[in-house]
Amino acid sequence: MTTSRQQRFEQCDKLLDATLHSCDLLLKALHDERAAVKSRDPSALNEAVSRKKVHLSELEKHEKQRVALLEACNLPSDLEAMKRFVVKNDNNAASLTRIWNATLKRLAECRDANNTNGTIIASQRQMHGDAIDAIRQQEQDPETYVPGCKTETTGQY
Repeated sequence: MTTSRQQRFEQCDKLLDATLHSCDLLLKALHDERAAVKSRDPSALNEAVSRKKVHLSELEKHEKQRVALLEACNLPSDLEAMKRFVVKNDNNAASLTRIWNATLKRLAECRDANNTNGTIIASQRQMHGDAIDAIRQQEQDPETYVPGCKTETTGQY
């Protein structure tokens, strides 16, 4: 069965709309994740992470559909091939091109937001780890002041 140019346009348009919508929802979840991390709200963080997972799963599904669409046209699945496919099948005043470019931009925003969140979380984890290590060290080797303003490890509290 041969797929017409109009059908390919409609498939691609629908797929890109769904992908962009998923990106918007993912970006919102990432912003909520950052707010929850900064406010140290575990329940809000769990909720944001759950939404993030759902939207990432949706994006993975859309990516598989994009690859299948390109493969059905005997094209490779890379981004350059997708760009060529969009330009070739865009018969509606460059609307596919606009939404493809918006999708790429939003995906980059999501990646940047996720990287920023990861950096914040790693920094907080390091800070908490350092604090726990300091507490553990004090419990193992508490120091007390002795005459002459010197310290001495007593081995006990």
